Amino acid sequence: MKLSIPIILGLMMSFSSAQMNAAESKINVSHAWVKEAPPNAEALAGYMDLQNQTLQTQTLLRASSADFKSVMLHQTVTKGGMAHMNHTPLIEIKAGSTLQLIPGGYHLMLMNPKKPLRQGDQVQITLEFQSGLVFPVIFRVSKAPPK
Repeated sequence: MKLSIPIILGLMMSFSSAQMNAAESKINVSHAWVKEAPPNAEALAGYMDLQNQTLQTQTLLRASSADFKSVMLHQTVTKGGMAHMNHTPLIEIKAGSTLQLIPGGYHLMLMNPKKPLRQGDQVQITLEFQSGLVFPVIFRVSKAPPK
């Protein structure tokens, strides 16, 4: 049986897609939420738990959302009794562990929301990992973390 180039490329793309879907099941996101802020707030924060079920460290490189002008990876660091938010180029999740993005630690800095967000609203944020894994996560706007 002779296969044409378009068929071979299609099969290769299907195989890559199947690999990516298998990889997606190895990183679980839970408790994804955005802290509610006043309607005119220029920055909000996003939090979640990232569970890495792979045998290698997974590295979150960036996040993006159509609901915000920009999304940055941040970490709160305390020095001399003062808390500072620092941009971080990546967030590593060790193999077989869960990393919590929480107030006072790692978090997503959500800049310039495109509309006011209130308790119960949802936003989609896409996570991009060094491995090539890219997937959207739904975050619920809330005054407090989900239980």
